Amino acid sequence: MRKDSFLFYLGVLIPIISLGGIFLSIYKNPWFSLTQNALSDMGSIHNPIGYIFNSILIITGIMGVIFGTGTFKKHLTTPLFAFGMVCLIFVGIFPEEYKPHAFFAVSFYILILLDMFIEGINSLKKGEKIGLFWVFLSPTTFISIIYLLKIFEGAAIPELVGAFAIYAWIYYITYRLRG
Repeated sequence: MRKDSFLFYLGVLIPIISLGGIFLSIYKNPWFSLTQNALSDMGSIHNPIGYIFNSILIITGIMGVIFGTGTFKKHLTTPLFAFGMVCLIFVGIFPEEYKPHAFFAVSFYILILLDMFIEGINSLKKGEKIGLFWVFLSPTTFISIIYLLKIFEGAAIPELVGAFAIYAWIYYITYRLRG
């Protein structure tokens, strides 16, 4: 298998496994509410099946580090993408009851959205109009997350808004791998 093919399949699978893991965790935790909880509540040390959610974060984070490293070498992402995915791994390692959890969770979103923004600017410099979309989506997503955190008691909806923007970014990078 060519390295491009491997990266391509990683790019396809990361959002599928991530979202599938979120849905599985929600299904296994009937108490969970999108408006009242954060996604990380499902990975709490007080939840006997918290390992399901945390394992998905660690697995997709590892896949994301590999994907981010490979796509950086191909000038499709900045190192911020891989660093963001390292943060995702640590979100899974440190459940929400531990101090590093919040730092790594916020850093994950900031680093990936910054990668999106910078690469959007790089695309614009190359004359690629699609770059404008990413330059717009990145801060819009960040502002939306902050705004939605003030509306909902829980953080799940704002987190999912960020996740879907990141999924779109991953799929765009994956599309660009095909040349």
